[in-house]
Amino acid sequence: MKLKEFSLWGFKLPLEESRKFTLFNRSICAHFERHFEAFDTKGVYRVIIKLSEPDERVNTIEESSSVLKYYKAFDFDELSSFDSRAKKEWLLNVLYNSLLELCEKLGWPSEPFKQAYDAVYQEKFLNIYEFKKKNSRNRKLIAKLECHHGTESFDCYAKIEDKSGSQILKKLVFSSEPDEFIFNSLLGDLKWIDSETLSILKKNRSEIERIRLDLR
Repeated sequence: MKLKEFSLWGFKLPLEESRKFTLFNRSICAHFERHFEAFDTKGVYRVIIKLSEPDERVNTIEESSSVLKYYKAFDFDELSSFDSRAKKEWLLNVLYNSLLELCEKLGWPSEPFKQAYDAVYQEKFLNIYEFKKKNSRNRKLIAKLECHHGTESFDCYAKIEDKSGSQILKKLVFSSEPDEFIFNSLLGDLKWIDSETLSILKKNRSEIERIRLDLR
C-alpha cells in the first residue's frame, strides 16, 4: 500500500472552528500531495497529524484501517495572529516536520517529503493545476479545466487554446468551498459536441455548462 494522503486536524476545536481550520489547510496539504512521490509503506496510505493544546498523547502514534494518526502540540491562538501567507508557511512546516519525525520513527525515506515541501515553496503556495485536457474533433482547439485550490475557495476555469497555445477563452465554471467532498463531485470531463461547442460535465456525467464559440 502506498502513502498518498496527508491531513492536519484540529481535533479538539469546536466543530465549526475545526471545519474552518481544515478548509484553510486543505489547499496546503493537497498541494503537498500533488508533488509527493508515493511509496510503499506496507500498510499506511494516509497520515493525519492531530493537533491540539498540550495533550498526554503528544508524540504518540495510532494506526487503524491503514490510517496513521500522529499527535502534536499546537498553539491555535498564535496561528490566528499571523497573516494568510505566514499561516500557510507555518502549517506547511508543521506538516513537514511532523512527517520527518515519522520518518525517523518508522524508517521511511525522507527525500519524497523534502521534494514535495520544496515544490510548494517554489510554486509560492499557489495550488494551480490542470485537471483535464481534450482536443477538439478537428484538432484545431484544445480545451482544459484549470483548478485553483486556495485557502478560501476552489475555483475551476475552462480554458480554450488554439494549436499555437494562444488563449481564446478563459471562463470560471464554478467556485466552491475548498472542500474536496464538494468540488470533486463537480470535476468530471470535457466533451466536444462539435468543432466549436464544448460541454463541461460533472463527475456523474451531467452537464454543468455548454460553451459555444463563434470563430467565423
